[in-house]
Amino acid sequence: MDPHLNDLKQLNSLDPARGREPTAVEWTRSRAMLERVISGRAPQPSPSRPVRRRLVVGVAVAAAGAVAAVTVPSLLPGTAEKAFASWTAAPGSLTGEQVLPQARACAGNGRGGPSTAGPADVLLAEQRGLATLLIMKKDSGVIDLCLSAGPGSDDQLASMSLADGPLPAPPADTVTLETMASVGEGDGRWSDIVGLAGTGVTRVDVRPDGGKSFQASVRNGWWAAWWPGPEGGEADTLTVTVHTATGTTDHRVVDLD
Repeated sequence: MDPHLNDLKQLNSLDPARGREPTAVEWTRSRAMLERVISGRAPQPSPSRPVRRRLVVGVAVAAAGAVAAVTVPSLLPGTAEKAFASWTAAPGSLTGEQVLPQARACAGNGRGGPSTAGPADVLLAEQRGLATLLIMKKDSGVIDLCLSAGPGSDDQLASMSLADGPLPAPPADTVTLETMASVGEGDGRWSDIVGLAGTGVTRVDVRPDGGKSFQASVRNGWWAAWWPGPEGGEADTLTVTVHTATGTTDHRVVDLD
């Protein structure tokens, strides 16, 4: 027998990770990294040029524009990973009644002054696995977006201000881009995108370059989505498909007003 094989067996017995099975999120990240390598898509640095009230967030939080501001709380280990692992391409639509705990936690983030939260204050709410994304208006008129992995304030993954008050609706069959962000580092990055939707818009899909399309939520004149990946912090790696009663149109994200 080759004596080197005995050496390898001895080294294997000393491996502290011997017999450990990767978690679901680690498998997901590994497959995503392999797909990027095979397709030749290397991770790109976050740009500093904003698009409207666009947010670009890296390891440390940074915001562009006077209105937008991002808060990323300190999370318990595994909170974001569990949200990643349970993410779904098609969201579940939620009512204001169903997300009152999350809305109250969002209302208490300190922006726009003291605020209560009722079902009518929730403009949009979606569920993807463990994570809930909602857009809500506060007593002061400020409109916020919050993403959480549970009902309490300790479960919030991020929150941001979208506007100081109501925004003018775009033309009936069109959408705008109001905010785009990326949070985290390496394979642990996740992104979100938010805009306004005209009254004729029935659905919005988002497709990262080289990736699969996923569905955004559309409600009360807003559209929004979040996903595991860095594209929200990259200059031009997304296509937005707008569906109306008369057909569909594709837009590069940088071309949206």
